[in-house]
Amino acid sequence: MALNNYQKMCYRWFGRTAESVVSDKMKDDLERAHITIRPGAYVSCMWVNTILASVVSIIVYLSIVLFVAPEAWIAFVLIIIPVLSTTITYFYFKSMPSSKAKMRAKKIDLHLPYALNFISAMSSAGITPTEIFKSLSKQRIYGEIREESLWIYRDVGLLGRDIISAIKANINRTPSEKFKEFLQGAIVTVQSGGGLKPYFMTKAEQYTRENRVAQKQLIESLGIMAEAYVTAAVAGVLLIIIIIPLLMIISNAPAEQLTFMYVFVFIIIPLIHVGFAVVLSSMSARV
Repeated sequence: MALNNYQKMCYRWFGRTAESVVSDKMKDDLERAHITIRPGAYVSCMWVNTILASVVSIIVYLSIVLFVAPEAWIAFVLIIIPVLSTTITYFYFKSMPSSKAKMRAKKIDLHLPYALNFISAMSSAGITPTEIFKSLSKQRIYGEIREESLWIYRDVGLLGRDIISAIKANINRTPSEKFKEFLQGAIVTVQSGGGLKPYFMTKAEQYTRENRVAQKQLIESLGIMAEAYVTAAVAGVLLIIIIIPLLMIISNAPAEQLTFMYVFVFIIIPLIHVGFAVVLSSMSARV
């Protein structure tokens, strides 16, 4: 994929240095994440983005210190702004390929049982493996499985590899251990003289059964989370909101102590709901 103007600029500045320091892990993560940019160019962009974040955060910090709050202790505390901005930007771009590859692996595992039913049905009709992956690469309903199949068929149709070599190449770049195991089993079956049709049907049944168990466990986990949410974020919050003002009234506490209630209502309660939302979102990603 051709670099855009910004990526070309970054590569002109740091490309030579980036090419010499880029790690094998970064190369593998970019390939598994299907980020179509050469590793040196990606590292160059990562460095430039980090520098930009550092410069912008330093300008913001100096503006606050010089024009808004010139006190020494505030300047000392706010130095965390450029430090955090630079650190977060660097590690975000550094870990993004790995995170995206892991996300792709989850999506592949999610669609694998259904894609295997499609593969086993086509195999039962006598369709060759090359045509199976070609057909699967056109089925958008299977998500990332479609992308993996597209790469396999690309190696066969465009690069002229045989189907075994194309599958072996995809084993090295797929982020999903389950899909890798499936492809390795297919190669062993072919090389040992076995039939692909029984193998595909067996794996389809296996992954469907495993998916059913995983879905059941997920539903049980969601039930536990629902009970925890009702207890902590609904009943517990209402209890605290009612009890604390009553105790303050009974003990004739000064009104200044209401500060705790403001902190609880405007900070702690939203954080509780955000925490539950993040956990549920991560769990729902497997559905």
